[in-house]
Amino acid sequence: NMRSLREVPKNILSSLLKFSNSRDYIFFGQICFLVGVSLLPSALPISVFFLLISIFLSLAKTGKKYLEDKWNIYLLILSLLMIISYVFKVFTIDNEEIVHLVNSSWIDLFNWLPLFLTFYAFQVYLSNSKQRILFCKALLLGSIPVIFSCVTQNWLNWYGPFTTFFGLITWFQKPFENPESGITGLFNNPNYTSYWLATILPFAFFVLIRNKSIKYKFLVYLLNLVLIFYLLILTSSRNGLFSISISTLLVFSSKLIFSIISIAFAVLIFISFFKSFLPFHIIEIIDSVIPTKLLNKFFSISEFNLNYLHRYDTYKNTILFIIQKPFFGWGASTFTILYFLKSKISLTTHTHNIFLEVAYNYGIFASLLFTIFILKLLYESYKIIKIKNDIGIDNINKFWLTSSFCSVIFHLNDIPYYDGKINLLFWILLSGLKCIINENRKINIKKVPAG
Repeated sequence: NMRSLREVPKNILSSLLKFSNSRDYIFFGQICFLVGVSLLPSALPISVFFLLISIFLSLAKTGKKYLEDKWNIYLLILSLLMIISYVFKVFTIDNEEIVHLVNSSWIDLFNWLPLFLTFYAFQVYLSNSKQRILFCKALLLGSIPVIFSCVTQNWLNWYGPFTTFFGLITWFQKPFENPESGITGLFNNPNYTSYWLATILPFAFFVLIRNKSIKYKFLVYLLNLVLIFYLLILTSSRNGLFSISISTLLVFSSKLIFSIISIAFAVLIFISFFKSFLPFHIIEIIDSVIPTKLLNKFFSISEFNLNYLHRYDTYKNTILFIIQKPFFGWGASTFTILYFLKSKISLTTHTHNIFLEVAYNYGIFASLLFTIFILKLLYESYKIIKIKNDIGIDNINKFWLTSSFCSVIFHLNDIPYYDGKINLLFWILLSGLKCIINENRKINIKKVPAG
């Protein structure tokens, strides 16, 4: 029996290899990919299982072409730099207080190297607009549990954590620790929830506009959009609002959207200032409906001396640390103790900027390559979408780029990347940008007359 059990993984692998050579493999891989995406926020272990199958099938078919793409070469070089950085630090670090952290920092490589591979593997399932629309629908469908958890936490006081699958699946739904706490939903942190909602909001706009002529669908998607936008504000995350506002204005340049956001904030500010003159029972209703927590965060900043702003202090010290070890960095997991020794603040676990984070962990060369990779993807896809304005506002590519902008902008002032759900979504979005570039190149090649 034990021998039979050992043979099971081999049999599964053999079956997948045979199936990968059949013509239906891509359809099965696409199904697994979409199922994995739909389970991503609510059931990560099951999601990863389906995504791994889709990755295996993709690489079995297209793996031979991996080195033909210059974008993959960028990531291979970046991988090599990260590995060299880790090995160099293990043999040269002499700080006794962090040496044990450096030795275990290899674990952080799993936040990067496998995800670099998914960038290529997922392109098979996002290569055209129809496939990207299917992803959009799967992502929005999979985000219903996120909306449900936020609603039940905020209005029904359903507090977790709720666990299942032997503790592998956890919905946190933390009780509110203080009046300024934002909703977390099933995530561990309100900033993670804010990232997710800000990233899916452009896709909610897309499906709404795409179905504007079908009344019953339009009303359902409108409710979905309003809930996402409203819950995003209830996270009390300034990063979430900045990311969606900036990216929306950059991609759409829409005066209407800018006007709606401006009017909404004007109303909220007016209510925040004058609600104290209203009867107590009216104030209670306002506090339960109007998202004043976020406004209070803005108005509570009374000291504008940069030296007293925590983010500024974090960035300043991070840059000083990078200057000390510019080529290979300090290593993941060491920032908390170094920052504590420098500032006596123990709550800071990372640099709060993804490009500074890579520079601190792996050196400036790795960070520079990673930064160029991200900016080049955004810029080249933006040029394509900007030129093709005649396609129409409901084109999925515009909203995909908007979502990607949200994701990158969010990581400029925080790093939700270390959550498994979020880093997978991050690289899927980047993979989609690469597909937009590839698709445009194929169209241009077809337009060139033969001979």
